[in-house]
Amino acid sequence: ASLAAGALAAAALAVAAVARGSRVACQANRTIARKWWKVPETRDPLEIPHWQRDYGYGWKFLRQTLWEAKRKGEHVYWDVRVVKQNEDGSEVEMLNSGLGGFITRKHEGEERLVVGQDYKALCVKCPTDRVRKEKKYSKWPKAMENRMWMPKPFFSHFMWQQQEAKIAYAPKCKAGTIVEGKIRQQVRKGFIVELAGPEEGSPTGMLAIGDLSRLDRSENAGTYGLRMFPVGTKIKCYVVHSDHNNGRITLSTKEFEDDDHVGWMLNFPAWCFAHAEEAVEKYHRKKEAYIKWLQR
Repeated sequence: ASLAAGALAAAALAVAAVARGSRVACQANRTIARKWWKVPETRDPLEIPHWQRDYGYGWKFLRQTLWEAKRKGEHVYWDVRVVKQNEDGSEVEMLNSGLGGFITRKHEGEERLVVGQDYKALCVKCPTDRVRKEKKYSKWPKAMENRMWMPKPFFSHFMWQQQEAKIAYAPKCKAGTIVEGKIRQQVRKGFIVELAGPEEGSPTGMLAIGDLSRLDRSENAGTYGLRMFPVGTKIKCYVVHSDHNNGRITLSTKEFEDDDHVGWMLNFPAWCFAHAEEAVEKYHRKKEAYIKWLQR
């Protein structure tokens, strides 16, 4: 009996030791708020040495802000300062946290950025924790300090310029009217149409593949439309919506097809553009008649 009691006591002590060790391990792995973290920082983040900057705060604030903006369908433009430049682009630092980033030459705009100047930029790519662990053969630009390897987020000053140009041009595009432009770029969702020249900032609108024609070609619609409207093609578009607050301009061409010419935008777009005004007039009459029928 005494041997059994001793064995049980030893087992109980062993279990208690394991539990105590697991609690200590959990506490060791847990992030504990230290006193110096609560001291407010009054210095300029860009004047703080790199080894004293709180990059953890910078990454967390950037990712969480982008995640919340994506849920709301909004864009966030950051204040950055150019600190270094080469033929590939410009290295920048965020003014709110000192976190480093990179702007490629394509996203700088028509003119090169000036070292030491502050600019507005959109974060177009933000590396995740998985990407930050990639050491070899990674496509992300390296950090400024060679002693540490850490990919940077990509920013775009050109996207901010485009946003300002579209906000200024949006009041000129009234919903229900016809505008002219040219295909600037083909993307997965459709076409980016340039509506004005460089003197107005080259504002653009979005023409989705689904709004190209009334004829549903399912998975072949995108490929067929890309062949019919290459980059540089002059095109007429119907303004579906123009948001004066964020500059979003939604375009469409399926209104140029009437009931007797369904699918002609994919086969005879020149005929549809020539009869665009007549087709839009007929579309508005049918729309008003349908609304009255619903309100009867």
